[in-house]
Amino acid sequence: MAAADITRLMNNARLRLTGATDAVLQQELFAVMDEFFKKSNVWNEDIDVAVPGLDPAGTIYELVPSGSALIDKLLWVFQKPADTSIGRGPGVNAAMSIPGQLTLQTQPSSDVIYTVTVALTVQDPTLKNGYVTFPAWVLAKYREAILDGLLGRMMTQPSKPYTNSQMAVFHMRKFVQAAASARVEWARNNTYRAQAWAFPGGFSGGSQRGGRSGWGGPA
Repeated sequence: MAAADITRLMNNARLRLTGATDAVLQQELFAVMDEFFKKSNVWNEDIDVAVPGLDPAGTIYELVPSGSALIDKLLWVFQKPADTSIGRGPGVNAAMSIPGQLTLQTQPSSDVIYTVTVALTVQDPTLKNGYVTFPAWVLAKYREAILDGLLGRMMTQPSKPYTNSQMAVFHMRKFVQAAASARVEWARNNTYRAQAWAFPGGFSGGSQRGGRSGWGGPA
């Protein structure tokens, strides 16, 4: 995160939450970011997986994000073409019953590389200063939504100077709506009035999240 962005967020929260400590704000911010990423899918990563043609059916391929993050769900899998300038190859049916563990519906007959796109969320540990880590652009783009989530969660805490059930509902409603809008923007590649992503024929839909499994495409 950019220091200026997180400072602005915390200052805005403190103005509305008299008596709130930074430790509690940081704890609730972690929960807000976890919920936002799981609802929106805006933080995602392509991971290349080399699959030998001799692997038996049911082989599990471990997926590891490049940074400090947890895999939340499988979005889609494509075969990586030898000539990457032509874009992505054909879609591949796959599942992820346990986040981070990829299973293919059918094994390839020869060695291939699959590009696996996964949605990410935050993980412990936080930074030494107590803040959760996530890409700086997220806070820059969704600052108001994150602030609403933080205020909403803080205001539900009982017997605090800032406890306010009515305002908590107001802010949480705005947060949930913003996360839903962010998911739509992501699906449209952040392009104004663009059509949602189209997937290759035969690339069946499915959802892989929190222990659920399914073969196919975007969650």
